[in-house]
Amino acid sequence: MNPDNRKFSDFNFADPLSAEPWVRLPDAGAIANWDEARAIAYNQQNRQHEKYRFFVKAFDYLTGNQIEGDYHEYGCHRGRTMRMALSEARRHNRDDSKFYAFDSFAGLPEVNNQPDYELWRQGGALTTSEADFMAMIEAHGIYADRVVPIKGFYDDSLTTNLQERLQSEGRKIALACIDCDLYESAVPVFEFMEPLLQDGCIIYIDDLFAGYHSVTTEGIAKAFLDFQAQSDWKFLRHMDVGWWGRSYIASRQLHPLSGNL
Repeated sequence: MNPDNRKFSDFNFADPLSAEPWVRLPDAGAIANWDEARAIAYNQQNRQHEKYRFFVKAFDYLTGNQIEGDYHEYGCHRGRTMRMALSEARRHNRDDSKFYAFDSFAGLPEVNNQPDYELWRQGGALTTSEADFMAMIEAHGIYADRVVPIKGFYDDSLTTNLQERLQSEGRKIALACIDCDLYESAVPVFEFMEPLLQDGCIIYIDDLFAGYHSVTTEGIAKAFLDFQAQSDWKFLRHMDVGWWGRSYIASRQLHPLSGNL
């Protein structure tokens, strides 16, 4: 039977998926005691699901296009996205990859450029110690011996010596997750990554549209635009992740009409 031709009596209103509105919507009873804790849990579940779906698709892309290399994460906090990456890397048997965890392990730095998101204005916010981070990675039990924590604020830790050592070892980025929130943090990240990129690798910017009301003139978005203005690399829009993030594919060359894709 064509659903559009059914009579009122044909609908099973006990099952909302069998008729309009075709999705399960909470009614007044279901959210009668909706408090801040439930709202936070609800938002986190939705957001982390979106992120995990990105990692599923990103590693499938890397396998499908035979792009080898390492995973870089800039801003690790509770290790959620690192564990997502480890799980999907194992599903694709990326036994030769390393997983670099770049973090101060002391929270956010003090900055002069004030985000609109209040928490990001607080130096030391979002702190997870290196020991706690690695304990979560060990408990996860996947490629823990291939996780390399690089501790320090990026102006100090993303050194030319480290960059040159990775290059001399032939290390290349296959997938990078940039989740460092602030303009001041993102600038050295992009500079550090540039010689480690390769054609076809993915850059995922987690908070591209978050934290600042003026999206393109502040925050990570501004840092990325500034980087593109002086870099030899080109970046093709790839996947949107929720309302906050987006991934890009790096390439030495792009078709003049690539923006139409």
